[in-house]
Amino acid sequence: MNTLRSTLMGAALAAVVLLAVSCDGKIWDAPGDSAEDPGGDSCAAVSKNDEIRLALAPACQGCHLTGNKPFFASLTAFESGLVYNEKYVKRGDPGNSMLIQLLNGVAPGSYPQMPPGQPYNELVSSGRVTLTIAQVEDWIRNLPATPAQLEAPVAEEFSVRRLTAEEMIISLMDQLGLTLEDFVRTTEPNWRDMPYVANGGKFFIWPGDWAPGISGEYVSDSRSVERFEALGGGNSLLYRKRDVSFGPSAAQTLVQMSQAWCARAVDKKNNPAVLRYVTLADTSKSNPDAVQKNLRSLSLRMLGQPPSDAEAQALYEQVYLPLEAQNTRLAWIGVCAALIRHPMWITY
Repeated sequence: MNTLRSTLMGAALAAVVLLAVSCDGKIWDAPGDSAEDPGGDSCAAVSKNDEIRLALAPACQGCHLTGNKPFFASLTAFESGLVYNEKYVKRGDPGNSMLIQLLNGVAPGSYPQMPPGQPYNELVSSGRVTLTIAQVEDWIRNLPATPAQLEAPVAEEFSVRRLTAEEMIISLMDQLGLTLEDFVRTTEPNWRDMPYVANGGKFFIWPGDWAPGISGEYVSDSRSVERFEALGGGNSLLYRKRDVSFGPSAAQTLVQMSQAWCARAVDKKNNPAVLRYVTLADTSKSNPDAVQKNLRSLSLRMLGQPPSDAEAQALYEQVYLPLEAQNTRLAWIGVCAALIRHPMWITY
């Protein structure tokens, strides 16, 4: 148990360090000037594009620091994903650039305004950001040519982040061989078109704005949405942003989730996700080779790489064997849960 706690604590610390990648910005008078952040660290832009990135960050990075559009994760991400992507910025033509249209709230599509919830000009008026739309237009009008380094990957720009709540749910269901039907009642023929009735004791987790509906009536257990938000999930309907940190609430929810879902996977009939090479009748004495093979296979499945001999031995001696003294079901639940709380599973 001490090993599991230390693993989880290490993951939390790693996530905190890895996610501290940006700072609030402003437009400076000349390249090379710096702005002091509240904590006292210097946050100097390295180019005009970087000035714009840091200046837009307070309004935009809440939604675009991670996910499928992490424009503000780094200067490289900003330039390759937004600045030199003609979908958003047309060099020399701010009027036809979607970035300007989004800031003005007149962009085509489902999301005409960014950031959602409050017009950008109001953020400028309130002092939350200092960069005006006119300054962004002037920057696009005089946008420098595409930097040569965008043509090739920059190794130092690769970074690690924690999994989002959505990624945790989808990945874990797939890895453990679980489906939605393992958590909700499916007795009615048209159950998918009705409010979800969560089976008790299954630790159901579900975002409040996912199908089949977008209101609380579609999930009988309100805690399923609360757990999702505790994992760091956002809610677009309530303008609640995703939490990219890994705090105590996320850690506690993940611990409970790992134990409950691993138990569901072990107990599910004809499910080889956790018990691929063993049955619950196999023990370290009766079938030691099968136990070792299954442990290594499960580690590979959950973490994406084979464990070293030392890692496999530690998992076997510190997690599996102590729990096997009670029963093999508990032993495999413990091994499964320990892997889910490993930093390599939590981060991406």
